[in-house]
Amino acid sequence: MKILRLVLPLACAARLCAAETAPLPDGLYAEFTTPHGVFTAELFYQQTPMSVASFAGRAEGSLAPRDGKPFFTGLTWYRVVPGFVIQSGDPTNPGGGIQSRPPPKPDDVDTGHPFPFPDEIVPGLHHSAVGTLSMANGGPDTNSSEFFVTLADTTRLNYLHNVFGRTVRGTEVLPLIQLNDAFSIKILRIGAAAQAFKADEATFKALADHAGKYNGAADPGPTTHFDDPDKVLPQEVPRAKNFNFKLENFQRFTGQRLYARTYATLPQPATAASAEGNAPPAPVEKITPSKFTQKLARELGIAKNGVLAVYFADKDDWYLWVGDDLTPTFNPEKKKLMARKTELYAAVKAKAAGYADEARKRNGPEKPLTPADLTKYSVDAMLDSLIFIFEPQPKS
Repeated sequence: MKILRLVLPLACAARLCAAETAPLPDGLYAEFTTPHGVFTAELFYQQTPMSVASFAGRAEGSLAPRDGKPFFTGLTWYRVVPGFVIQSGDPTNPGGGIQSRPPPKPDDVDTGHPFPFPDEIVPGLHHSAVGTLSMANGGPDTNSSEFFVTLADTTRLNYLHNVFGRTVRGTEVLPLIQLNDAFSIKILRIGAAAQAFKADEATFKALADHAGKYNGAADPGPTTHFDDPDKVLPQEVPRAKNFNFKLENFQRFTGQRLYARTYATLPQPATAASAEGNAPPAPVEKITPSKFTQKLARELGIAKNGVLAVYFADKDDWYLWVGDDLTPTFNPEKKKLMARKTELYAAVKAKAAGYADEARKRNGPEKPLTPADLTKYSVDAMLDSLIFIFEPQPKS
């Protein structure tokens, strides 16, 4: 038994070593060299050519060189959030944490973020694993040079950021990276297709010019995909605005209409005035959460071919309307519809509790979660769940 205990780890280590040193398959890769080791990310140049042309062009020096050197030369990881992301790509940030800045404008060279480009979100490319490579932004269509690498499952970033790569080697290096660590990037082109992929200014501009643009609402409101009229979500960060961007983008890139609302309590219709001034007001039938959700779906025009999720914070309860056209997707096993919804509500509650536990670990006891924070994680969980259900499946 003692011999086995010694031999098995050695065998496992040998297999791991072989996997790490075996030749990479044909493809386009970014090799990051850090003080803690090297990690390598595969770039999805066929699925997200615009994002990869931007990133690879800046890394190789064919797009937006600075002082005659590739754009990323001399940069550091200026944002490191353990258990969440590491971020870089901003030459105007000297380090020490993320800084707020306005989103880039077209050809925004003066602020150090040249060649902004629209979103390039591909259904099925998710922030679901350690080492996902994605674009940072300041809202829809404000991508430029900044990128991040995930340190955990960050599914709630789906449809807010462009995934354009994944780490295939050296994931163990990622949690070792420290704030302000320097790094370098080398682009590896393996195979004829990767070698032929162009990442110059002309190619990038052609891709950006032909990309679809965001035409959704800039702010949430009564008719938008998401609204928080009672302001039950955290207000120091525009959570409602970001949730609206997420659902607008989901329709933009999939065609599916998902809507959601958060309320402090169930809104009730105003009491009707009596025809006679001194008579008591006419009674008004109280509306139930289910009837309210159905009525709102009709008002939004999605009662037949959309989905509406409504949350009441005082009860910590969700109510869901699924249009007839989408019911087969929501309930493929043809369970009783209420049973299927109850199943979803339980899964959402468990997912939200998991998000809250992760936040408590990151924050520590000195920053307890507020009721608004818990509402935010419940919304994250519901929207993530609905997106996975209604996202079109890739064609086989």
